[in-house]
Parts: sequence; structure tokens; C-alpha cells
Amino acid sequence: MRYVNLTSLLIFRSVSTAVYKRFPTMDHVVEAGFMTTDERKLFNHLKSPHLKYWVPFIWFGNLATKARNEGRIRDSVDLQSLMTEMNRYRSWCSLLFGYDWVGIPLVYTQVAEQLINPFGEDDDDFETNWCIDRNLQLWTKCT
Repeated sequence: MRYVNLTSLLIFRSVSTAVYKRFPTMDHVVEAGFMTTDERKLFNHLKSPHLKYWVPFIWFGNLATKARNEGRIRDSVDLQSLMTEMNRYRSWCSLLFGYDWVGIPLVYTQVAEQLINPFGEDDDDFETNWCIDRNLQLWTKCT
């Protein structure tokens, strides 16, 4: 779950000015408990001109495979189910990034100004920080 929360935070940092202001650096992400210091080193070491929100999915896949090999995931079907759900979530994240990346034609912005930046800091924008707080609270209750 921590990797799901970390991925949410990374994708929200890229599309929401409010989340980016709350977590302006990866040090802030580590201090908040979404990422370990060692993970940050691995994350920073990976050089890519593109957004790296997908990195926690790789970590999850490696961890899940290790758990299967050690017998902590007892069945390959269970492992496949976990991987399928994580891939579905990764697709949703890339879709969210795509919506933010593609500009809205000017004619639409004149009738629907909110479409320009739905993850901003206006009262009508999505509460992305609330989503992060809620997910972190649920994760900490489950651990």
C-alpha cells in the first residue's frame, strides 16, 4: 500500500500545484514517510527526462515476486491478481498525467474555465491533498 500511496503522491505532485507546494522536493516526500532514504537514493539515481511515477510499481513487482518465491504469496494466481491490479492503477495514473499534459483548446476554456487546471488551488478544484492524507491515514491504520 505504501507504494500505491507513493505513486499517488508522485502523480499528484506533477498535476497539482497544491500538492507540489506541500511536497516541493523528494526530501519532503521522505520526511512525510512515503519513501525511505534508500528508496530516494535509488529514485534519484535513475536518470530519465520523463516523470518517474512508475518506479514504485517496479519496486512493488520485485517485492511481490520475492514474496511469491519465499512462499508469502502462496499461489501464482494471487500474484497475478496483485500484478493485474497494480497495472490497472498504473494505467489510471498515466491517464491522469495524460489529461494534465494535453492542453485544452481555447474555445473550451472560454465555456469551462475549470478545465484548465482542475488540480490547482481554487475552491472548485479537486482536493488532492485531502486524497493523499486520507490514503496515508488508511495505510497507517492497516499496518
